[in-house]
Amino acid sequence: RSAHPIELGAEFIHGCPPQLLDVVRDARLLAYAVVGQRWRSRNGRLTRIHDFWKQLHKVMRHFAAKKADRSFAEFLADNPGGRSAADARRLAHLFVEGFHAADATRVSARWVAEGASPSEEPEARSMLRVADGYDLVPDWLARGFRDRVLMESIVELVEWEPGRVHLSVRRPGRPASESRSTITGRAAVITAPLGVLLADAGQPGRITFSPPLPLIEQTRARLAMGHVTRITILFRERWWTEKLRSAPRGASLETLSFLHGESGALTTWWSLHPMLTTALVGWAGGPAALRLSQSGDVEEHAISSVAANFGVTRRRVAAQVVQVFAHDWQHDPFARGAYSYGLVGGADWAKRLARPIDGTIWIAGEAASREGNTGTVHGAMASGQEAAQSVVRALE
Repeated sequence: RSAHPIELGAEFIHGCPPQLLDVVRDARLLAYAVVGQRWRSRNGRLTRIHDFWKQLHKVMRHFAAKKADRSFAEFLADNPGGRSAADARRLAHLFVEGFHAADATRVSARWVAEGASPSEEPEARSMLRVADGYDLVPDWLARGFRDRVLMESIVELVEWEPGRVHLSVRRPGRPASESRSTITGRAAVITAPLGVLLADAGQPGRITFSPPLPLIEQTRARLAMGHVTRITILFRERWWTEKLRSAPRGASLETLSFLHGESGALTTWWSLHPMLTTALVGWAGGPAALRLSQSGDVEEHAISSVAANFGVTRRRVAAQVVQVFAHDWQHDPFARGAYSYGLVGGADWAKRLARPIDGTIWIAGEAASREGNTGTVHGAMASGQEAAQSVVRALE
């Protein structure tokens, strides 16, 4: 049993967003700062990273906003920073494909440079965790109208015309007479994940709009749904705090926060420090996550990746495993990935996605974050709040 909640989805509060910090305060939740040491693993050896964000900035600062947009991979191919920044470029590539869940050959360099990199913003680098679980945030937000929220209900069709919306809803597992219903209103805020909005006809979880929304088709060339595989392994002991041959003599991983590796299917690992738990969380983003999701035995890959990146034997890691937790978001029909990122030419498309359609349909969620906070809980919350306020003004 873990002394800390096991998160299968969102885990961090990024920066100091009032949308989330107000909930933490009002709901009297305990949130603690993510602190500790970052380590790098290369060729089976561990080294401390003393200046992670400075390393990234060596690369990010070379993006020229006046140049035509291109992919981040093309930007890196120009060797920004020169020979001395070779290691920083490798770190930047891992960061973009991991943290942003993006394909470096498709993600917009402008999108990364303008709104998605905290390398120049100290406040944006800070992170918090909700000690008793992130689910307490939506639980608090639902207070007072929980009985009006339909759970386990699938919207399959949105029929609309200016000033009127009809939602066709299916509720699996109910008697035939209760399994289907229609909800009618003057407007609708659609907060489905981008992967669901972009699902092709016939795919499970797809929402059909009648008439179709040209905006969604236009979005296909501007935004994409990123892929992430995260896996939490609960161990018997905090074995990584013991003396490791792969670490420098006399060094300790007692305060390990993140380990950035290059081996195996999951190259990023983190502990729940400063909580003294026996869990490690593994993370693969972008193309690596998609490959891992399609490979079959994720648990086997995770154990091997821990061993390779910490520089220990697989037997040592496997002997410590108590339980493994994971969820395949790529194949979840109601998510179809992790969160969005901007394609070449789509750096500002989130603002376009957030505009109301004929005063009747609003699209909200992290992909429609006007402030560039895609991929974050507070970006999704702010987008929803802005859409709700806009609906109220339109219907007054």
